[in-house]
Amino acid sequence: MLLISSLEVFLTWAVIALALIGLGSIILMLFSEDYSLIDAFWMGLATSVAVLEIWNLVLPISASVTMFLFGAGLLGLALNRSALRNSLRSTLQASRWLLLLGIAFALLLALRSCGPCEYFDTGLYGAPAVRWIQTYPAVPGLANLHGRLGFNSSVFLCIAALGQGPWKDLGFHLFTGFLLSALWVTLLPACARCVRGTAASPVDWFHCILAVPAFFWTTRSRIVGTQTDEPAAIVSLIAAGILFADLSQYNRQDHPSPQPSRLVLAAALFSLAVTFKESTAVFAFFAWCLVFRRIWQTTASPSKRRLHLAVALLTPAVLLLPWFARSIILSGYPLFPATIFAFPVPWKVPLSAARWYALGTQSWGRGPDSHFVDTQGLHWLGDWLNHALRNRPSFQVPLAISLAGLAIALFLRFRQGKPRPACPQLSLLLPGLAGIIFWFAASPDLRFAQFAIWTTAATLGAWGIVSLDFQRPPSHTRPAHTGIILAALFLSLIWCLISLGWKEPIHALSGVQQPPPLPKPALILRHTLSGLPVYVPAQGNQCWDAPLPCTPYFDESLRLRNDSSLRSGFTSEARAAEFQEF
Repeated sequence: MLLISSLEVFLTWAVIALALIGLGSIILMLFSEDYSLIDAFWMGLATSVAVLEIWNLVLPISASVTMFLFGAGLLGLALNRSALRNSLRSTLQASRWLLLLGIAFALLLALRSCGPCEYFDTGLYGAPAVRWIQTYPAVPGLANLHGRLGFNSSVFLCIAALGQGPWKDLGFHLFTGFLLSALWVTLLPACARCVRGTAASPVDWFHCILAVPAFFWTTRSRIVGTQTDEPAAIVSLIAAGILFADLSQYNRQDHPSPQPSRLVLAAALFSLAVTFKESTAVFAFFAWCLVFRRIWQTTASPSKRRLHLAVALLTPAVLLLPWFARSIILSGYPLFPATIFAFPVPWKVPLSAARWYALGTQSWGRGPDSHFVDTQGLHWLGDWLNHALRNRPSFQVPLAISLAGLAIALFLRFRQGKPRPACPQLSLLLPGLAGIIFWFAASPDLRFAQFAIWTTAATLGAWGIVSLDFQRPPSHTRPAHTGIILAALFLSLIWCLISLGWKEPIHALSGVQQPPPLPKPALILRHTLSGLPVYVPAQGNQCWDAPLPCTPYFDESLRLRNDSSLRSGFTSEARAAEFQEF
């Protein structure tokens, strides 16, 4: 039964991928007929999220919007069937064993996606957020019920859209594994070229380095639930790869330089990452600057450059404006829990409570098991560094790759009598390092910055490898140092995989026959001062699949804006905020 369930997940992903490719092709055909299937897929994902955001402003996410997106995807497949057929044919003919390897990765992810949900944040606020999305349009003041319901993420919209039809209320099994499968479609061909030792470009090495975290996420990370960190990291890394390819200016017949349409796609994906996880905003902002600069530097005519710039500005706007609107509806703040640009709406979370949520998020990132008083100043830094140094996939390995690449590149670059190749791709360090600095100041939990950490590591690592390729004659020494580099990456991957807890993904599948639903906790019904009935978990602070409204932190001052319906939203004096723990 488990294998049958895995095949069902795999086939569901295949159907969704086809729909997204068709949807994305409608957008990309406006630029050129020369685009890849994977580019169409990512553009389709960004487009579908924009549709879901706008839809949820006025309507709940139901089977109607899922069928609408599916129908639009089918229309795109029909309109572009000739170009898509040619792309598919060339992909299938490229390498049969690579195709089989990709299917094997997808089946492994499908198998793991059938496991139970053990992701804590799903029960805390992810599952309730999805239930609200499926039941009502964006609810004014929902963050007054539970502050984390104001943590606006479009991942929840995607999971709500997937949890329809045969997968009703099971969408949390599908999303993260689906994006990881799509990530491997980009990484595997690059890894194959690097292994062969021929025709490997700087962007191939960039992607080959990213295979290290991708493999760890595939085999070790929790992918069943309402995760926001991995989806945001995946989308950011795909966009960073597109930008890296353009900055590298690697003009070869088998590796043509990216078209402006790919830069527009990168701008859309950076925006998509922000809607998935607000903490990517600084990283995305500096990446947007690089994208706009590169579009302006293209050899196209001034009129076309202005058109491409306009489209590159329009795509983030279409994604971010409804996302901002939804956040204001949920909490009264466009960047909640940050309190800047607060809107004077009647359902706004009280300023003192919003500041508390921001402080609690920062405190949790500095020390999950510490009281927020102990995480102020620099007292937390010693314990944080001790934990970070022991984290292999998120700290040790990317740091080692970054330092090794930097050391090799600088050593070879400053040797006497040696030429110094231009390295425009190092511009990608600007968003990477800026993202790391912002993350460290805001909430320095390592899983919140994988996009910036691994972008920096892949950029510096690829720089070091490219420096070796430039300095040494390829005909004699390239196979030797290529083998050493691949062996080092393989050993770093093994180092990540054998860390503590490697048996957990295996044990999670024991006894599973089919994807299990979310737990249903024991609940207590309490009433606020206004008479509003609210469900509270009898034990712990996870609502899981509880009926609405449910909160683990009861606030007696909570009340409906209109007594006739939960749809009208909530207001509160936020008396429960100080009792919450992050």
